[in-house]
Amino acid sequence: MPQPLTLLALGDSLTEGYGLEPDAAFPATLERLLRADGHDATVINLGLSGDTTAGGLRRLRAWLARNPGFGTSDESGESAAPPCLAIVELGANDGFMGLDPEDMEENLAAILTLLAERRVPALLAGFRAEFADDPDYAEAYDALFPRLAARFGVPLWPYVLDGIWGVPDLTLWDDLHPNPAGAERMAWAALPYVLGMLGNGGAPDA
Repeated sequence: MPQPLTLLALGDSLTEGYGLEPDAAFPATLERLLRADGHDATVINLGLSGDTTAGGLRRLRAWLARNPGFGTSDESGESAAPPCLAIVELGANDGFMGLDPEDMEENLAAILTLLAERRVPALLAGFRAEFADDPDYAEAYDALFPRLAARFGVPLWPYVLDGIWGVPDLTLWDDLHPNPAGAERMAWAALPYVLGMLGNGGAPDA
């Protein structure tokens, strides 16, 4: 019997599944792919449309307070709960709102720190400032994701909407939010990172 796995998907509308039925959203689709690969996986959808990195940090703190066993270990160092992983998919709305990339980086760092304190390996999902008119803003925004991944030693999924944004067959009416096919593409893109982490006992690939 495969060991149960709990995966937390913390994000914004791209994770929540804006405009989609819950079972068509990215977390549910990723769960199906993991189960098809033989993993007894549960993917918790902690996405909220419109959320920023600051909002995600507040929600993660509240969720962890309600779930004190998530990712913790007992005194022997053995896990007190099923192995856990987390996907952190936040920052798109910070960019759309023109929020300070330094503040955004600080919030994401706090999120990764909270997960590290719980011994929860994280996958950092990146975004790109294709929306930005200011090249300096775009440069600062794009650079923070790889910098954070290196700082915390976590794998980086470079761009969650790679090949999706602006593709009518993969998006809703706004050419931005994934439709069911786009959410499935997201899940397939995330799958190698998650499987790589599992293959290393929860640690990121070297």
